[in-house]
Amino acid sequence: MNIRKTFFWLHLIIGCSAAIFIFLMSLTGVALTYERQMIKTAERSDYPEAPIASNKKLPLSQLLIIAKQYPSKKVAQVVVENQPNAPIIIKDGRKTLAYLNPYTGAEIAIPGQGTKTFFRKLRAFHRWLTFDGKFSQTGREVNGIANIIFIVLILSGLYLWLPKRFNNRAFKQRLTLSGNYPNKSARNYQWHNVFGIYIAPVLFVVVVTAVFFSYKWPGQTLKNYVSTESVSLAKPVEVSAQQGELLLPIVKQLTKIRQYYPQWQSIQFSLDNAPTNSKIYRVDMGNGGEPQKRVSILLDSSTGDVVQEQTFEQLSNYSKLRSYIRFLHTGEVFGPFGQTIAGLASLFACLLVYTGAMLSWRRWKNSRKVSGTVSAQVN
Repeated sequence: MNIRKTFFWLHLIIGCSAAIFIFLMSLTGVALTYERQMIKTAERSDYPEAPIASNKKLPLSQLLIIAKQYPSKKVAQVVVENQPNAPIIIKDGRKTLAYLNPYTGAEIAIPGQGTKTFFRKLRAFHRWLTFDGKFSQTGREVNGIANIIFIVLILSGLYLWLPKRFNNRAFKQRLTLSGNYPNKSARNYQWHNVFGIYIAPVLFVVVVTAVFFSYKWPGQTLKNYVSTESVSLAKPVEVSAQQGELLLPIVKQLTKIRQYYPQWQSIQFSLDNAPTNSKIYRVDMGNGGEPQKRVSILLDSSTGDVVQEQTFEQLSNYSKLRSYIRFLHTGEVFGPFGQTIAGLASLFACLLVYTGAMLSWRRWKNSRKVSGTVSAQVN
């Protein structure tokens, strides 16, 4: 058996063994393509409307007093979004404590709750094969194995795609759709080859990054080989109550930040119990999935001047790579265009599974016919 046949049977056997899992991951990947935008749209539809009597929002200082009343294990964080009628978000680490109506200060129901629950469960099935949205180690390992098999399929498929004879006609047949097929098998074969070669680079990136979600060892290996040193912001120093009276209110500090970063989409800061000489603000100028558009700044609490800035480029190589890996998988690092490309790659991956399965089924049926003919001739 020559090398090409070895790769062919490897491609066929492992492809059939993992076809259902690859198809499910690809199909759910298509459904998750615009998850962030759909959740944002659902949230906006649930944002509180301005009262008829008065459309004035409560002063932020008053909203922050209300926010401090929520107990938290860590130092509570407040998120202000650059959207009309957007509620004030109170967080305890990654956990969201409450959404406050900007007009009344009252706690409101979670905006877009139904949509968020749907995508949370869909994402859980995509990653862990569970329907309830809970983590499953077994499901993660199964998907991890399927991802590794998918990588092997992509690489072996690239080798099998190469024509036996390197000439223009052979390459043209494998790069273009003729549209004239004598039967379904010929059509499936050409679709498998043509669509496969065009989406292979994108699929390779999507699948390799997916391995980081399935296993811990890729992240640990990456951490061992790249720098983990970064430019850190100086820690704010606590000042006396008397000095604290001379500091700029948070409202005026936020005004300064909006002037410095007019493209801001959200600003996050902590609810410190004691006054400090400076304060850290985290500004996101992207869609939430573009880490290169995030910046952390240390603001002088007295003057409102930027003391120090930590951009994405100043993070450690490890942190930058992990951020890119996370958002390359969904394409969000390149905005809606990247999401569309990743979604299309997932969609065509479904087509590759289908055409591959049909070609394998056809080959099996033909082999059965040959075996039956041989048996009849022997008898």
